[in-house]
Amino acid sequence: MPDIPAVPRPTDAGTGDRGGIPGDYVHLGRSDMVFLTDWRCVEDGEFSLAARWPLPAAGLPYDPRVLTQTIRQSGLVIAHAAYGVPLDDQTLLHYFDFTVAPGFGLAPEGPCGLRVEVSVTEPKKRGRSVSSLGMDVRVLQGDTMVARADSEFGWISPRAYRRLRGEHLAVDWNAWPLPAPVDPATVGRPGPVDVVLAPGDRPGRWQLRNDVKNTVLYDYPVDHVPGLVLMEAADQAANAALHPTPFEATTVTSAFERYAEFDRPCWIEAEVLPAVTGETSVLVTAAQDGETVFRGRLTGLCG
Repeated sequence: MPDIPAVPRPTDAGTGDRGGIPGDYVHLGRSDMVFLTDWRCVEDGEFSLAARWPLPAAGLPYDPRVLTQTIRQSGLVIAHAAYGVPLDDQTLLHYFDFTVAPGFGLAPEGPCGLRVEVSVTEPKKRGRSVSSLGMDVRVLQGDTMVARADSEFGWISPRAYRRLRGEHLAVDWNAWPLPAPVDPATVGRPGPVDVVLAPGDRPGRWQLRNDVKNTVLYDYPVDHVPGLVLMEAADQAANAALHPTPFEATTVTSAFERYAEFDRPCWIEAEVLPAVTGETSVLVTAAQDGETVFRGRLTGLCG
């Protein structure tokens, strides 16, 4: 493991002082979006992090955007602080699968402290630099594991990223058309700013809407639609496909195949699949210019 300076820890870990994890280690500009408060290496390849979640909006047991952000942030902190991945390298998310304990929710009395345990698997190198890390992530509430994720992060140099993105690297931020959202109730979200779907041209099909006021998903200008936005779109599409029956996703698999651009329509489609008794499964795909950019499958409980 490279001998590099560790991320400074808060003086009072676990109190909610988000100053303990610098925003650049999680690629975020807003300090209130940094959900991690502390980290430490337990042993080679094993890490423990502290997280503090805000209360979810009324009616939600927890905010799925905060869960996926926490897993993302944990991977980035470990990559930069423990494995020496340069801060200016571009992050690639190859896949992101996770499960959530049925019935998981936060207590209503205040912000919730959680623990995140990470095991790094299959570190790969390109020359002397780490090019990808597989991660097994466990989120614990007290002594109970409430979520588990299996993901692989990759990194490429700024020069390689510029070659890869070409003309798409320059984006006129927030200049794209923003279609009206679907009814928030149909996607299980509290208000219009939280909705990433607009009505489509047929049932089971929606247009992705990129509203940068949704600061959990859009923290600062980037050149392509963030992967967590596509995961949120999958969750909302599954809810919309099953509405008015409530849906609780407990297992999610995600694969990212291409970059989704801001300046052209991206279409989200959901198909309810046969599943074992007592479960419901929804396949969600995102396509742009006739090419699939994302696939997700959400399985869980209805009713």
